[in-house]
Amino acid sequence: MISIWLMLFIIGIEVGSNKVLVDSLGQLGAEALLLTVLTTLCCCIASLVLWRRVQPKEDKQSKRVERSGTRRFTLRGLWITMQESIVIFVCFSGGCVLGYLGADAYLPSRASFYCLCLLLICVGLSVGQNEELRNNFRHIKKGYILMPIITIIGTWIGALFTAMLLTSRSISEWLAVSSGFGYYSLSSMLITEVKGIELGTVALMYNVMREITALLLAPMLLRMFGPLAPISIGGATTADTTLPTISRVSGAQFVPVAIFHGLVVDLSVPILVPFFCAL
Repeated sequence: MISIWLMLFIIGIEVGSNKVLVDSLGQLGAEALLLTVLTTLCCCIASLVLWRRVQPKEDKQSKRVERSGTRRFTLRGLWITMQESIVIFVCFSGGCVLGYLGADAYLPSRASFYCLCLLLICVGLSVGQNEELRNNFRHIKKGYILMPIITIIGTWIGALFTAMLLTSRSISEWLAVSSGFGYYSLSSMLITEVKGIELGTVALMYNVMREITALLLAPMLLRMFGPLAPISIGGATTADTTLPTISRVSGAQFVPVAIFHGLVVDLSVPILVPFFCAL
């Protein structure tokens, strides 16, 4: 987490030092919001299709789980899960302020690249030392193994709709941004290194919005699209930051699915984002 906070702080400095970019933050935020809405909707619909195929329609036990999961969702639990997002906002906005005041002159050369390398090392260590993942995967229903694919395809469909509405950017750029799947730190830095700070800022805003959507709207998404919807929206974050929310809302039996889904989608980010950036 320290490497993530440092990376967001550096991105903030780079954004704040670019006066033209600061003036267009409102427009970039609107683009990120539209992408968030469309990818969220497409992921929810795709996850609902999978849920109806895997789970019998008349399964009364699953309906009780949905209702009880919604009641267990509390404001206190929401505040606990949102604390990390608040730290994210503080790090990024603080960097923007310092960058606007000229702190970029003191930023070491290629600082963002070295911070990215540090983050990748930390991610590899955290995945490699997690011995519980193997046991969790044994409790997953066969059909739920398709969850990562459902999330990826649903996200890409939403990105294609966004490209049709906002033609100022290419389809490959929208696919690159959306392929962060909520992994704001890594995806935004990868895009910044290849495509520049403007598109990297859109990626950062989109992925943060996607995570916040999964945290705030999980109960509503559950009611409308079933228990797999909060998992699909959470994307790469369902193995860590959004996992407590998914456990409370969708039910504890979906925790192994969320961990498996988050890990697979997480590992796809450093492959898919550079791929679409190179097109």
